[in-house]
Amino acid sequence: MRVLIYTRVSTQGQKEGYSLESQKSACLKKAEELSAEVIYHLEDTYTGAELERPALNQLRELVQSRQIDAVICLDPDRLSRNLADLLLLTSEMDRSNVELVFVNFTWESTPLGRLFLEMRGAIAEFEHALIRERTLRGKRQKAREGRLPSFVEPYGYRFNPKDDCLNVVQREAAVVSYIFREYNRGCNSGRILAEKLNKQRIPAPSGAKWHPSTVLRILSNRTYLGVLDVGGIEIEVPKLIGEEDFAKAQEIKALNRRRSLRRTKKEYLLQNLLTCSLCGSSLKVSAHCVRGKSYSYYVCPKRRGKLCLLKPLPTEALDHLVWVEFEKRFAHAAPKFREYEKKLEKDRRERLLESKNKELGNIKHREEKLLDLLLSGVINPEVYREEKKSVERSKKVLLEDIERLGQEVPDAPYSTKVPPNLRKKALEIFTEKILVTATGEIRVYALI
Repeated sequence: MRVLIYTRVSTQGQKEGYSLESQKSACLKKAEELSAEVIYHLEDTYTGAELERPALNQLRELVQSRQIDAVICLDPDRLSRNLADLLLLTSEMDRSNVELVFVNFTWESTPLGRLFLEMRGAIAEFEHALIRERTLRGKRQKAREGRLPSFVEPYGYRFNPKDDCLNVVQREAAVVSYIFREYNRGCNSGRILAEKLNKQRIPAPSGAKWHPSTVLRILSNRTYLGVLDVGGIEIEVPKLIGEEDFAKAQEIKALNRRRSLRRTKKEYLLQNLLTCSLCGSSLKVSAHCVRGKSYSYYVCPKRRGKLCLLKPLPTEALDHLVWVEFEKRFAHAAPKFREYEKKLEKDRRERLLESKNKELGNIKHREEKLLDLLLSGVINPEVYREEKKSVERSKKVLLEDIERLGQEVPDAPYSTKVPPNLRKKALEIFTEKILVTATGEIRVYALI
């Protein structure tokens, strides 16, 4: 079983003792108990109340592409402190048949198990809201007195406990000015700016490497305009960026968001199907927009860190090349595809029929139990009649469903021409793997 370990800390999480190392150690022990192979370990240092986290985004991609069989996490609140997000993540894993395992919480993907998980998630969300409210209350009180919370320290500033204010760190302030200047001059990409800063060996806020998200957060931070918002109360701090430069950066960011191909949620034909023959990684889509024109490539994720030398390949040309060859072979294999679809539908109907019959058996048992309760005097005739009506309504619906599922489904006419919306599905069914070699050669291992 291929396992991914996910760990997360925030400032509050570290105070609670959930260090990344202790989480990792507990998760590794759990993986050992399950006799599972740990192939990924992802870490986040973001609040659990937000869904947009770098490592979590990578986790969701791996789940969607079915490159893992299970995810191990210390506790539900490490995965998310937002109930809606927690349910979304569990639903995504269910759809991809990826098992979710917690070290400190035992659950099963059943109606009862989900109920317990939802209760645990609701408690985590409540605790987060309570902690946040208490923290904000203390911040607001200090702000009303004209003082700053000691842990408020944006990049470019250092907190001075003697004067209770923020002092400018000239070296970091110069980096902030550089980021705004380069972004407004035309280097309007968080990724390219992060790469530039890393090449110049400029320390990042966390001490590690610069990431696109870090650059974009700095570009959005209104503190650099000279005003720090503390729980809705504004405190004056030293100004690092002019109003005009800040406004221009926001305009460019908004324009980039509108133009970004990722906003179109476009799905590429070979997305999640290509494998790098050099390092074994699954190729990703890299899309960007230059002067209003869109470009997209299949790239090896390890290329960015110079751990792989596979060259990027244009998505449009590669999709067309593979599909033209596949379509020729598919025309001969279309009947097999049709039989496969019919078998899937038959299996689905049989599973549903079995489930409905089981439900019917439970309802009949409930019906008998009601009669026993009436005869033994536990319930009165009025309650019995009401419950009996409910049981009969449920039984009627189930019998209709069972009759419908038992009927033969007539064969629908089909064409050997695959509609565009089913092309990816056809490739996934009949293709075992697609390897991309260092020379750009495409090796398709297909069943047709």
